[in-house]
Amino acid sequence: MKDTVSEPSNTEAAEQAARRVIFRGAALEAHRRASRPGHPLHIVPTWTRWAVTVTILLVGAGLVFAATVRVGEYAEGRAVVRREGRLVVTTSASGTVQTIPVRLGQRVEAGEVLVRLDDASQQAELARVEREYEQRLVELLRAPADDSRRERLAALDGQLQLARARAAERSVVAPEPGVVSDVRVRPGQALAPGDAVVAVEQDAAQTVVVGLFPGHYRPLLGAADTRVSLALEGFPDSRQDVVVRSVADEVVGPAEAMRYLGRDREGALALNGPVVVVVTVLPSDTFVADGTEYRVYDGMQGTLEAKVRSATLLETLVPALQHL
Repeated sequence: MKDTVSEPSNTEAAEQAARRVIFRGAALEAHRRASRPGHPLHIVPTWTRWAVTVTILLVGAGLVFAATVRVGEYAEGRAVVRREGRLVVTTSASGTVQTIPVRLGQRVEAGEVLVRLDDASQQAELARVEREYEQRLVELLRAPADDSRRERLAALDGQLQLARARAAERSVVAPEPGVVSDVRVRPGQALAPGDAVVAVEQDAAQTVVVGLFPGHYRPLLGAADTRVSLALEGFPDSRQDVVVRSVADEVVGPAEAMRYLGRDREGALALNGPVVVVVTVLPSDTFVADGTEYRVYDGMQGTLEAKVRSATLLETLVPALQHL
């Protein structure tokens, strides 16, 4: 019997030929029509290229920003408001307040009595010496050639001057003309020598702010180019610029700084370590906080900030660049 082999059909032949071709027909057709080689693989999408470009631009802008923008270093110190030309009158004798002839806001002249202390014993002694002096004077006028009477009168003259001085000590008077800005005593109050009784503000009084900065900032503080701002205690939004008038040449201890502020500030301010005194001037006797204008009063405290030096942000992040 004769074996017969069937010939494959046209469809099967086409399928076998397609299996032997590794490229798609559409790809081959595009390759034949193109004028230049194509890109069969696209592994980098468009958004990736944009992301790389934007990242490079941001890094460059960040480096420029860090190299140009400067960051300041600030020194912070305690601040006390003082009224220059404001005299705090003290008593030179001990005693009890008898009367206060003046009131707050009253204008007084130099030598006017502000406070009288109890002076009954001093006035009695003065009256006794004056009577004896008058008697001795009459006796001397009756016998002008009597040297003994002249000597007794001279001795009484010294006692009279001393009695008058002791009586005068019982009255505290204004040393300068001005306006009474504070009365710190009341009738019946016992006083010791040196106690403050009345404050008198002169016509040319000026508001200043005394700043007490840590002593190690002294080489960086200068009266001409130091920018200083003040924030009063209790009013955090009251920050304002002040003008530096003077910077002390020496760094002093807390006790010396308190003596500079005055005896009436003892116990109101605590200092630790050496400080340098910086005196600044307020542009106005008022300040604004929360949209309201307030008056600045002597003795108010706050914080002073002074810009002492600056460096670029890049130098701050990499300190070694400051030495290049």
